[in-house]
Amino acid sequence: MFQNNFQLKKIINFIENEGISNKLVITSINDITKLILLNEFYKTEKKIIFVTYDNNRALKFNHDLSVINGDLEPKIFPFQDVSPYEIINHNLYKYKDQVNIIRSKPPFIVTSVRALMEKFPLEEYFSENKITLKKNDDVEPFSLAQKLVNLGYRRVTQVSDIGEFSLRGDILDVFGLDDNPLRIEFWGDTISDIRYFNVDNQRSINHLENASILPLYKYVEKNENQDFSKDDFYCEYFEGKYAKNLKSLVEIFKEDYIFVFDETVEILNHYQNLDTKYNEKYQQNIKEDESLTLENSNHCNFEDFKILYQKLKKICFENFLNEEENAKVIEFESEIANLFSADVYKIAQFIEQTLNKNYNLTLATDYQARVIEILKDFETDTTKINFINNLSLGGGISHTLNFVVLTDKELFNKISKDVTSKKYNYKKESIEFIENINDIKEGDYVVHRIHGVGKYLGLNQMEIDGEFKDYLTIEYANNDKLHIVAEQINMLSRYRGVQGGSVVKLSKMGGSDWKNVKKKTKAALEDVARELINLYASRKVSKGIKFDPDTPWQYELEESFPYTETEDQMKAIIETKQDMETDVPMDRLICADVGFGKTEIALRAAFKAITSGKQVVLVVPTTILALQHFETFQGRFSPYPISIELLTRFKSKAEQKKILTKLSMGEVDLVIGTHRLLQNDVKFKDLGLLIIDEEHRFGVKHKEKLKSLKKNIDILSMSATPIPRTLYMSLSGIKNLSVINTPPQNRLPIKTQVCEMNDNVIKNAINYELDREGQVFVLYNRVETIYEFASYIQKLVPNAKIAVGHGQLDEKTLEQVMVDFANGEYNVLVATTIIESGLNIENANTIIITNSEKFGLAQLYQLRGRVGRAQRQAYCYCLYNKSKNLTEEAIKRLKAIKDFTTLGSGYQIALRDVEIRGVGNLLGTKQHGHMMNVGFDTYCELLDEAIKELKGEKTEKTEPTIVDINVTAFIPETWVGDYSQKMIEYKRLANVENEAQLELIISEWKDRFSKMPSEVENLIKLIRLRLLATNIKISSIRQTPDGIRIYTPFNENDFRIISSKLEANVKKHLKFIKAPKTLNDTKSILIFDNKYMTFDEIFNMLASLFYYISCISLKY
Repeated sequence: MFQNNFQLKKIINFIENEGISNKLVITSINDITKLILLNEFYKTEKKIIFVTYDNNRALKFNHDLSVINGDLEPKIFPFQDVSPYEIINHNLYKYKDQVNIIRSKPPFIVTSVRALMEKFPLEEYFSENKITLKKNDDVEPFSLAQKLVNLGYRRVTQVSDIGEFSLRGDILDVFGLDDNPLRIEFWGDTISDIRYFNVDNQRSINHLENASILPLYKYVEKNENQDFSKDDFYCEYFEGKYAKNLKSLVEIFKEDYIFVFDETVEILNHYQNLDTKYNEKYQQNIKEDESLTLENSNHCNFEDFKILYQKLKKICFENFLNEEENAKVIEFESEIANLFSADVYKIAQFIEQTLNKNYNLTLATDYQARVIEILKDFETDTTKINFINNLSLGGGISHTLNFVVLTDKELFNKISKDVTSKKYNYKKESIEFIENINDIKEGDYVVHRIHGVGKYLGLNQMEIDGEFKDYLTIEYANNDKLHIVAEQINMLSRYRGVQGGSVVKLSKMGGSDWKNVKKKTKAALEDVARELINLYASRKVSKGIKFDPDTPWQYELEESFPYTETEDQMKAIIETKQDMETDVPMDRLICADVGFGKTEIALRAAFKAITSGKQVVLVVPTTILALQHFETFQGRFSPYPISIELLTRFKSKAEQKKILTKLSMGEVDLVIGTHRLLQNDVKFKDLGLLIIDEEHRFGVKHKEKLKSLKKNIDILSMSATPIPRTLYMSLSGIKNLSVINTPPQNRLPIKTQVCEMNDNVIKNAINYELDREGQVFVLYNRVETIYEFASYIQKLVPNAKIAVGHGQLDEKTLEQVMVDFANGEYNVLVATTIIESGLNIENANTIIITNSEKFGLAQLYQLRGRVGRAQRQAYCYCLYNKSKNLTEEAIKRLKAIKDFTTLGSGYQIALRDVEIRGVGNLLGTKQHGHMMNVGFDTYCELLDEAIKELKGEKTEKTEPTIVDINVTAFIPETWVGDYSQKMIEYKRLANVENEAQLELIISEWKDRFSKMPSEVENLIKLIRLRLLATNIKISSIRQTPDGIRIYTPFNENDFRIISSKLEANVKKHLKFIKAPKTLNDTKSILIFDNKYMTFDEIFNMLASLFYYISCISLKY
């Protein structure tokens, strides 16, 4: 495109040839010209490292280079975001990427000035200290484990994070500085296999012939007896092994790369400021005895960098020209592009003029179909235009290179979101672990399907007649104990429904106690069930709005979403749109954590309604949230002829009146507002969709008022922690429910600390966040003394820039405080609970909640959700008053908020809140009593059964067969790693419903844990018997002194037919007896004579028996 451009030829000549000058200055250029030039530099096949002064800017250049040239694939070189004087390696995921880029030396690197300050080992260090492994090599596993410890690795039970290794039997897993962890399988002391595995599901992904494991840190301690705590080692480490043997990025890359600097003056200023900041931090640490004195700096200081900079061969993009000897200067002619703000006439006119000048025109837009549609209306020849995806840096004009680039920023005034960096995650807790394991702990109340409410006492291994199994123990009334085999863990569910301080009544084990309780509850539920059936019927009968199927505009809007939808989010979007396309009025609840994509679902639903010719109202609890939603919707809808208004107390009375008039006349497509929308003067011409955000903040009266805006409209409610009433309505089917558990790509769990109010905790938390240039929320919920508390914070952290926000400020002042904080004018915001809903500031990643014992669990969860929206690690400090005794409820709430740090825990938090606060009087006093007797979960199950029975639907549910054969069968902790993992595997076994699922687990176990020991193989056989027996409706199989008793649904005539078809060697071991009448679901008992049989023989015989019965049942 630019081959014959004279200025460009001079630049390429400088790159490809050695000359007298080692510096070329290119001046008077905008960002888009820099982008084009960088792409041209890449084509020279010289290695390029582009350095800019700001990390966000580096991310944008990296993103946009990939957009304009799909083959370029630039690598972003990350930096550690805390002082190099605090710990050796801060984020090992970043260090992994740093090391891999240094060692591989890719053709194009993008980085920021901060990365140039860090020091790294040279290739010789890795070559000397790495562990090389090959298939069929003889390596003693414990010896290899010791080598890994010497390289800085830590032994754990299950590898899930960089720097960890585990040794389980013949399997050694290690997560080094590769993208995936390694799994090494041994046969004795010989390596039989090497493979990578997926850290999330622990499954192998591809096999290798050989592999290398690099040292985890920037040094290796040769002396294993070295005392790390001694001062002389500390100094020796930093001076010898760290400072002297490590080199900066400039030193490492100076021979292989041409450096391109983005605004040298800015880079040098940033470098000097960071250098000063590091030195001040170091001096402060020495003063406070937090650091020892070092002879040399632990980073590449400013003076050293200037010397290196002078010697480099470099190209400098400069708009502030600084005369320098031996520097060649090439001047470009560039200008910024006009902002058209979606004025289609001006857009078409400008494009026509540009094409007439024979300029190369590129439109970088996420709304390509919409732009082409606009241009065709003006008969513009779109074949002469190059279309690409939107660029985050914006567009511009270069007269020197004869090109124009317009982006969505210029075309539609759409603000481009910051480009996020790669996710650098620490150890994750899986959703499965939280829901299934941590949800039942020792001492918790549980509900057993058969025996009712009891107290879970834990898992223990027991010996019966010389055979071992793991048993779950539950305590019932009169101190009776029930022991169930661990693979039946799915028979238990957590009991929810007690109000704080209430005592749970334990069921009586055996007999008819639990059956009677369930029977009474079910009978009492009939009225509720009829009411719900009438509700269902009225919803089905009443005709709602049938919105149009997706249009090309809908597809285009959805394509413009700058992130990849998570699986759960996509499912919720599809479900919502399917609801809207039927003529049954939608009433759907989206339950998703803050920042998990609820707004995007609402945005797509609103767009669908508007393009179908209907009006939309979005109601939120706070003016700040309303303003943020308004900006979001306006940005995404700007390319389309959609009218959006904001109705809050921020608007004057005259403005409100004007908006209400336009709303009633149908001139407003979407109105976003607060409780102001509930007033009687709000009228719509043709309302089609009501969206309620932060649903838990609205009362029943508010919601009924909203629904009365128009009959049979579609309703979409959204909340991270729905209130018990809404949760109940969703679980019982009155509302449709979508739960989004999957976190966005760049989200890390928020680290939560619960502790007493303490000056040092507050000081250190704020200082740490400010050191990494972040912002802090401090929640203090007493308006009368909030300014005194802000002064107290100022004394603790003198360098903090503090703002104060609370609900008693007038709207303009409050708005200005929030806007200033969002823009970075302040780095600490002391505020009341006004920050609870919707304040989305990505740079704020620490929140300190004072008097946290006074908040409800859902409220604490919402408050914590104000942070952790970027790729940085976020922190939440829940501080309580040490002078006050905490109530039992407060202790439970604070424990729960600490336990549920996993991303996507909002739904679980809502259920736990049900448990702590009690279900409440959802459906009247009578129903509340029944709910207390059986627990919330069982109540919802019984309600569902009652509804189906009244509707004439079958409610028959096949329970899994209980298999109790005396054989050693359990999962050894040493085989799977630890107790928690063992419980997860038992839960998975309990949930197996068919042979295919079982085979999948077996395959995974062999991959993850190596060969199965005999006790595990026996356990698998018991599960196989359970599957076969369940299939023919056998209720239980129990071993007794006179043989194995099989409780069947067959009468004597059935057995006669079955017996006639059985093989003789099976038939001779069976004896038929009629079952006692007390066994309601059992008609007969088959006694299987197992004398002198091994377990394998018993298994084979019973498996054959059940298979034959299954085949015979199909024939008859």
